[in-house]
Amino acid sequence: MNLYTSGSMVRSSAAFVNTAGVPTNPTTITFKYRAGAGSVNTIVGPTNDGPGAYHYDIDTTGWAGPDTQLVTCQWQGTGAVVAIDDDYFGVTAPAL
Repeated sequence: MNLYTSGSMVRSSAAFVNTAGVPTNPTTITFKYRAGAGSVNTIVGPTNDGPGAYHYDIDTTGWAGPDTQLVTCQWQGTGAVVAIDDDYFGVTAPAL
């Protein structure tokens, strides 16, 4: 698991392919993330970087610790490409 200091912008990315393995955009793409025990944030229409490639930048500002905060991410495509994948990273408090 990657660790980032609170205040960093952290990029979560996803790559979707069709059944032939060709990069393809799903008809609908949904990105969800949750920091710690907080509420789930749902992003419809994250940034498309090309066929099948997407990203969303998460602002980690505000975590003061004391422990590492787990951020859970989920990418889901429906329609032309049906797929789901998850991603995780940790956020630590700034040193000062």
